[in-house]
Amino acid sequence: MPICSSAIGNLVAPNSGEPPRVSVAMVGARMHYAVPRLLHEAGLLERFFTDSYIGNKPWLESILRTVPQGVAPRGLLRWLGRKDAKLPANVVSSFDALGLWYVWARKRTKTRTGMEAVYREVARRFSRAILQTGLGDATIVWGFNNASLELFQAARGQGRQCILEQTILPAKLEFKLMREELGRWPGWQRGLDVLGSDELAIDRAEQEWALAHRIVAGSDFVREGLESCGVPQTKIRVVPYGVDLNRFWPAAKLKGDRSARLRVLFVGEVGLRKGVPDLLEALAKLGSATVEARFVGEVVLDHDRLAPFASVATFVGSVPRAQMPEIFRWADVFVLPSIVEGSATATYEALLSGLPVVATQNAGSIVQSGVEGFIVPIRDPHTLAETLGRYASDRELLAQHRAATLQCRDRAGLDRYKADLVSVIREIATSDRCRKRKLDDID
Repeated sequence: MPICSSAIGNLVAPNSGEPPRVSVAMVGARMHYAVPRLLHEAGLLERFFTDSYIGNKPWLESILRTVPQGVAPRGLLRWLGRKDAKLPANVVSSFDALGLWYVWARKRTKTRTGMEAVYREVARRFSRAILQTGLGDATIVWGFNNASLELFQAARGQGRQCILEQTILPAKLEFKLMREELGRWPGWQRGLDVLGSDELAIDRAEQEWALAHRIVAGSDFVREGLESCGVPQTKIRVVPYGVDLNRFWPAAKLKGDRSARLRVLFVGEVGLRKGVPDLLEALAKLGSATVEARFVGEVVLDHDRLAPFASVATFVGSVPRAQMPEIFRWADVFVLPSIVEGSATATYEALLSGLPVVATQNAGSIVQSGVEGFIVPIRDPHTLAETLGRYASDRELLAQHRAATLQCRDRAGLDRYKADLVSVIREIATSDRCRKRKLDDID
């Protein structure tokens, strides 16, 4: 069951003297640096290690921001977004040369197998750079799946506790589901070569699970996947994610009248993993007189396959993060029929924007089916069409579910997320101190 802490509480275990200290190691800007920021706010962050980061180089940032946005390269704009105003520069160690190599290597790689090899190499280099820098006074190391093996091996040798965040379904199960999708939709997404299992990725994942003292999963879907791969239930903690309540809020009122078309929003990579072909078929069943949909995110599907759905679907492409709140407020309902996820943050953002959410169990959302939306089966365009059709024809149901989203704002917010993260830290720190006291008693 998910952790649902109501307060951070006392982080210092009896007779311990000091609270635990956590070093977080994360490649990329996952969830806009939520984990290190929230642990810093809780007074627990020792160091934050990442690849590319501008927030610890104020002098360079001030120079680069003089470049007009209209002429600035996209890569520069992305790098300028690699910061969090609440993270002090002196707690962040970034390895920017590694970040540049990572970007270069990914651009040269066109297949999933090749990308997995790049991930493994950047993880090895990242761990090596962290260990050369030093973990400081951290008693706990927080890492992420596929990027923590070498770091955890060293950390455990130094007597530190290890927490692994499993951000998505285990690779072994992900590959199986995606092979099935390629069979269902041949030719829809080129370059997705998951016909064979990547044994190196699977072996790496199993070693990380064995080294971790706790594994944090964003949803029951991920927890169930871990358990089916042999991870002990006692090692796993489900911690749903959270989103900044101040960034997303509902539109003033529902758009249009009962005769207006239902506005459907999808946010995420427009690919097989997100179940996009199933959603397109559902929209086609309903027809352009009933629905209009916007797909926001990078399009990786074959454009010729998308052309027949032009009457019901508009493919917007990637949108700057600052524009997303307004895009959510355009819609009546949010849909994410994912095949493989961890816990899709777009579903949280949709709820905070007052949108009922239609998602699969595999999307890992916090939606209560029949309350703030509906949970539907994967690979089921018929049920998707029926569900959206209910909202299109019954605007009272839409308004009822819209009102219910207001009741889950705290559940989807960062305060709850922070309390749950801290609860995991407190639990592992307390268990470690109890273990050490027992060893002292034996001696």
